[in-house]
Amino acid sequence: MFCPMHPPVEDSVVRTGQNHWSLGSLYVCELVSGVPDDAVISWEADGNTYCIRESSTDEQASAVSGDSGSNRFHHAGTSAAVWNIGGTFVKVKAWRRGMELESDTIRFVNSISSIPTPEIVFSWVDTDWDRSFLVLKALEGRTLDQVWESLSADRSMQIADTIAQFCRTLAFSTSKMLMTANGNGALEPFLTDLPQASEPSWKPRTLGPFSSSQLRSYLSKATFLEGHIESFHFYHADLGPSNIIVTEDGSIVGIIDWESAAFYPKFWLGTKPLVSAGFFLRGAEKRAWAALLASALEREGFSPDMSKFQAWEKAVGK
Repeated sequence: MFCPMHPPVEDSVVRTGQNHWSLGSLYVCELVSGVPDDAVISWEADGNTYCIRESSTDEQASAVSGDSGSNRFHHAGTSAAVWNIGGTFVKVKAWRRGMELESDTIRFVNSISSIPTPEIVFSWVDTDWDRSFLVLKALEGRTLDQVWESLSADRSMQIADTIAQFCRTLAFSTSKMLMTANGNGALEPFLTDLPQASEPSWKPRTLGPFSSSQLRSYLSKATFLEGHIESFHFYHADLGPSNIIVTEDGSIVGIIDWESAAFYPKFWLGTKPLVSAGFFLRGAEKRAWAALLASALEREGFSPDMSKFQAWEKAVGK
C-alpha cells in the first residue's frame, strides 16, 4: 500500500535559520563559535565548528515553517533522504524495530578489515518518527559512476579487482545464520517475499534472521537448497558505482551505503551484480561495471548462479 511516512522522509531535516537545522524530533545541528555545554557531539569543517544538541520545544515548533529542501541532495521514494551539512552527510532512513543500524555495520566492518569507510559522527533512532539518522563525515572524492568515462579499461579492471578483493576479505567472516552483523534481519529486497497489500510502502522489510533450516522453511523447502548451508558470508550487497568513492584517477577512497550488508548464501555474492539495476552506470555502457565486478568476483571464487536466484524468486512468490 502506497503510504508516505509522517512527517514525510524529505522533511526529516529542516533548515530553520542561516546556520541552524532541525534533525527530526530530537536534535538540532548548528554552526557555533564555541561548543555549548549541552552539545552531544561537535566537529570542525572548513574552519567552522558545528555541533548537535537536543532540541527545545520552541525549536521543534519552529521547524514547521522551515525549509526542508535546503541542503538536501538526495531523496529516494518514501523512505530515504540525505542532506549535506557542515562537511557531513545526514542520512535518514525509514526504521522499524529489529533493524540493524548502518553505524553498527560500519563499526563491524572496521573491526574485521581495513576497507575504507566513512567516519561516523553521530547516529540515533527517532522512534516517534520511525526513522534512523546517521551523520557521516563526507569522503573526499567522486563516485565511480561520475568518473567512469574518464578511466582506462585497465584502470576500471583494477578497481573491479580491488572491490572483489574487499568482498573476499569480508566473506572470510562467516555465520551459521543469514543475518546482519548484530543478528538482525537483512535488508535485501531481492531475496525477501512480497509484502502484504496492507503494509505501508515506506516500512522496511527484513529477511531473517534464519538458520539453514529456517531458511529452507521460509523458501518452502526449495529444491536448490539441497543439504545444510554450513555458513553464510558477510557481504556489502550494494556495490554499485554510486557507492564507491574514488579520486579522479580511480584510486578508491571509500565504500559507502552499508545498510544492506549481512551474512548471505555464497551464491549471492557473485549473482547480485547481475540482477540489480543499482550496479548500472549512466550512459550507453550501463552494464559495464556489473559485468566487470561479476567477473572479478568469479576469479575470487564467487561464481554467479542465476538458476538459484530464479528458484529463490519463485519460492518467495515473485
